[in-house]
Amino acid sequence: MTRLAGLRVWVTRPAHQAEGLAGAIEAAGGHALRQPLLAIVPPADAAAARRGLAAAADADVVVFTSANAVTGTWELSPGWRPRGSAAAVGAGTAAALRERLGGRVLAPESDYSSEGLLALDALTDVAGRRVAIVAGEGGRRRLDAVLAERGAEVVRAAVYRRERVAIPRDRLAALLHEADAIVVTSGEALTHLAAITPAALRPRLFGRQLVVPSARVLKQAHDLGFAHPRPRTAAMRADAVVAALAQDDRAGPGEIASE
Repeated sequence: MTRLAGLRVWVTRPAHQAEGLAGAIEAAGGHALRQPLLAIVPPADAAAARRGLAAAADADVVVFTSANAVTGTWELSPGWRPRGSAAAVGAGTAAALRERLGGRVLAPESDYSSEGLLALDALTDVAGRRVAIVAGEGGRRRLDAVLAERGAEVVRAAVYRRERVAIPRDRLAALLHEADAIVVTSGEALTHLAAITPAALRPRLFGRQLVVPSARVLKQAHDLGFAHPRPRTAAMRADAVVAALAQDDRAGPGEIASE
């Protein structure tokens, strides 16, 4: 399989999650450059995280915002089980939840985003219900705000942290010189990449093909200066990212269904 035919792709995923995507790129004929922008580490206050999970277990619906949230939950509390329904923002998160819980997991069928999740019937009529959000420290609070507006009691458990990885300038310059494309899996990672890139290297950065996970991060990329070639969106599954990287812009619009 040579869909990527020698394309050199910088995979910026955290090290423990990079191999599946890197392997798919190489199986498609590309060359994966592995260098994370973020690292996933335990929460600063593990006891507080466990208290949050205890409250989440009693909720009517528990929303997991990422596969890292799933992993972090069971690392902190191996016997954890929810009383109510479990929901996931994306397909990868839903698959990770099914491995732990079995049975049905609520998830969008195509719009893998907070907006897609909020459109589900189970999260539309939530007045008077408790909804727990299991996520990393910090991050967006759109789910919290919208669910509270709909009348839910919202609780949150922060079960991991993202740490920005320092990349020496020489290493960064070499990556930007070698890579034809960059896969960035979150807005925070993209912000970090832009922040650590000195002015002299920015034209090189903005000239690389970029694949991002959502329309929100796509807008962020445009605002930073990515324009030619056009950034693309793809659900952050290996097959979808390879499809985005293999897309011929001459065939049509340069964006694929977002997460």
